[in-house]
Amino acid sequence: MIIIIQVLIVYHICFKKGSDNIKKNCIIFHIDLNCFFASCEIAENPELRGLPLVIANSQIRRRAIILTASYEARKYGVKSAMPLEEALRLCPNLYIVPPRMELYQSYSSLFFEYLYTITPLVEPGSIDEGYLDVTERCETENALELAEKIQEDIFEKFHLPCSIGIGPNKFLAKMASDMKKPMGITVLRKREIAEKMWPLPISAMFGVGKKTVPLLEMIGIKTIGDLANYRDLKMLEETIGPTNAKSLYAHAHGEGSKEIDLNSHQVVSSISNSQTFDQDEYLISNMKLNLKILA
Repeated sequence: MIIIIQVLIVYHICFKKGSDNIKKNCIIFHIDLNCFFASCEIAENPELRGLPLVIANSQIRRRAIILTASYEARKYGVKSAMPLEEALRLCPNLYIVPPRMELYQSYSSLFFEYLYTITPLVEPGSIDEGYLDVTERCETENALELAEKIQEDIFEKFHLPCSIGIGPNKFLAKMASDMKKPMGITVLRKREIAEKMWPLPISAMFGVGKKTVPLLEMIGIKTIGDLANYRDLKMLEETIGPTNAKSLYAHAHGEGSKEIDLNSHQVVSSISNSQTFDQDEYLISNMKLNLKILA
């Protein structure tokens, strides 16, 4: 009789529905504000909606760099980090708005304040994106319906469009949010990666930078599927380094961190300083001199 009672107690503790001892399937949202700087300007001035809009400092036109381009501007080939003069050659009727960082920071604060009303488990990714662990909340709410509510709320309250990715970890949620823009909601499960993620070019994989793409292509990896099915792991490690190889290979198989870093916004990972020359510079000596000044 005592043995039976003990077994029942162990069963109750370990298998009771909702018990903390059961590892629940994680539900992570990645929420990305679309064309954030441009969207803030449109929210302030709706007459800008539909225009090929870029955020750039036109007062220093020769040196100006595009900070954000609206989707209408992107149709002409205009994109972020492009020199303004090049963008104007692609789209002569480009509408240029000077950056207002204080405005963008205020909208960002409103965005994150709203996210914390959904769950305290929020990890800021940058000024315009964040990860949410909604596992507990989705015990009583449908994940898709919650995502739709969040998307609608953000647009109605702040007039900001956003895309939402839903996945079992941060990597898949991030990949999902990039699949439908603007105003998309995408679910990416591990069992769907072969269909939805593997056909994508390797350059579309989160964590693969511009310098890594040609290295991977050099060894025959042109898609995420190529990476997932690559068999010569030693060659992969020699090409992009052991740490990077292991991380990207795991990501290609749908693996990723589920941990929400609540203090990520307090950590400064890097600080940069940059300057665009007034004229194209070819002399190494002048470049070195300016590097010393910037440092």
